[in-house]
Amino acid sequence: MDSSAFVDPNSVQSRYNMTSSNHLFAGSKMSGPVSNIRDKAANAYAASPYKSTPIGGHIFEETIRTDLIGHIHKPTPLNEVFFSQANVDKLQSDIQEQVYRMSGNKYRIDKQDEQQLKIIMRSYYLMYAKNNGAVAEDLADLNARVVGYASAKVYSEVDFHQFYVSDLEVFAPPIANPMNVGVYGTRTGELKSFF
Repeated sequence: MDSSAFVDPNSVQSRYNMTSSNHLFAGSKMSGPVSNIRDKAANAYAASPYKSTPIGGHIFEETIRTDLIGHIHKPTPLNEVFFSQANVDKLQSDIQEQVYRMSGNKYRIDKQDEQQLKIIMRSYYLMYAKNNGAVAEDLADLNARVVGYASAKVYSEVDFHQFYVSDLEVFAPPIANPMNVGVYGTRTGELKSFF
């Protein structure tokens, strides 16, 4: 056989064992199952959200109000203002600010999914809208309810996600070896001579 067909194993770089103590491929500082979870460049594609509905536009009609409650309620001053795009944008910024305050100025979040926010708005409108003459008070009440519900949900999910990410980065400490808690065989008596 030709000796040139054999390769010196020390000259081959191991690209498969990335967690080895090889000086060419030093291990990660984090030892968890997903050690690069916070690397934005590596996770850009995996973190992109899937959209099942087209972004923008309205499903049935030309306004948010007609999409959400147009077949149930006629236009009123309250629902015209509550379901306007300006109010949706205001709710988005209020949710961002509320989560920032709830987290002790720790988490700055992006705008939330507009379809989900509209579902929350529709639910609270159908449950709590009074449609009386006090439009400003009703609008403030509905907005406060939507912001309170949405920001509490978002804050708890962000907080748990941060816990989950930190849990992924580091393995749990190994279980300690068992200890002998029994006393059998541990006592030594005096050596007495019988003679």
